Amino acid sequence: MSDENRLIVNSQLFEQTLFGLRERSVTRRESGAIWAGKIDGTNNWVGEQVYFHHELCDERGTALSLELTEAAKFQLYQKLSKEGRQLIALLHTHPEDWVDLSSIDQDNQLSSRIGFWSIVIPWYARPPWDTEAMGIHVRSNPGWYRLTESEIRRRFLITHEK
Repeated sequence: MSDENRLIVNSQLFEQTLFGLRERSVTRRESGAIWAGKIDGTNNWVGEQVYFHHELCDERGTALSLELTEAAKFQLYQKLSKEGRQLIALLHTHPEDWVDLSSIDQDNQLSSRIGFWSIVIPWYARPPWDTEAMGIHVRSNPGWYRLTESEIRRRFLITHEK
């Protein structure tokens, strides 16, 4: 087993999430979503369900920031516990092509678990959606690590399975 985890989502969930982020950004503010699912014994993190920030609380998104209330986080954790799912990834939009994690992004993560994914989608999630243009970050022991293009191709898998 490799120490590197892989993020696996089906194309339907991927497209539903990015369409939803684009719609909620309305081309003028950040929007966010969470993928929840399972972590299997081979270090695959499998996204099964999306939860949009806007549906978890009265959304507090601006052009350059996004935040969930502590109450919304607690309700999300309760829901995941009941469903038997785990946090897999946090996705959010940025207004331009800069897709690193800001200090606000790093300080306001939902999970500090090693292996957790944080994905930044440029241009408020306007298509075309190129995963190699996204900032795809994985939590590691020393902190957040941004994957290279070749690592993205190897570790972030979009399948056509349901």
